[in-house]
Amino acid sequence: MSYSPKDEDYIKVDAVDAFFYPLHGIPTIVCNLEDGRQFYMFNVPAEIVMAINKTKGNKEEDIDYMRENIYDIIMFIPEIIDDFSKHIEKVIIDDIIREAGVYVATVEFKFDGVIIQKRMIPSHAIFLAIITNKPIFVKKKLVDEQEKESREGQQKL
Repeated sequence: MSYSPKDEDYIKVDAVDAFFYPLHGIPTIVCNLEDGRQFYMFNVPAEIVMAINKTKGNKEEDIDYMRENIYDIIMFIPEIIDDFSKHIEKVIIDDIIREAGVYVATVEFKFDGVIIQKRMIPSHAIFLAIITNKPIFVKKKLVDEQEKESREGQQKL
C-alpha cells in the first residue's frame, strides 16, 4: 500500500505543534493540515513533546534537565539522523485501535528499492519525520471522525 500526496484519502501535515495543554498539563500534539484543519493527539508521551520542541529550539521546563533521554541522544549524533533520512520515506497516521483509544502510524522505510512498512506509535513516528524532514500524512477519515466526535461532544454540553 503506497501513499501519495495526491491521494484524496490522505491530508498532508504542514506543521506540528507540541505542548502541554493548559490547566491539566496534558501532553498534546497538533498536526496542522494543508486543508486548514487540525488533527489532535492527546496524552502522548511527555518526552516526545519535549523532544519535538527541542528540534524547534524551544526549551521546555524539563524536570529531567540533569539527564538525557533517547531522543536527546538521537539528536546528538548526526550520523543516526543521516541514516534514518536515507531510509525513511514518509509517515502516515492511518489507523485507530478503538478498544484502546489510540492512533497508529505507518512509517515507510526504503532499503535498496524495497519499501518496508512498520506500524508505530504516531508521536514517535512524527518525531522521526521531523528530525529527518520527511512528509507526514493523516488519513482523511480519521480527521473527519475526530471532528464529528468533537462536534457531538460540544452539542451535549
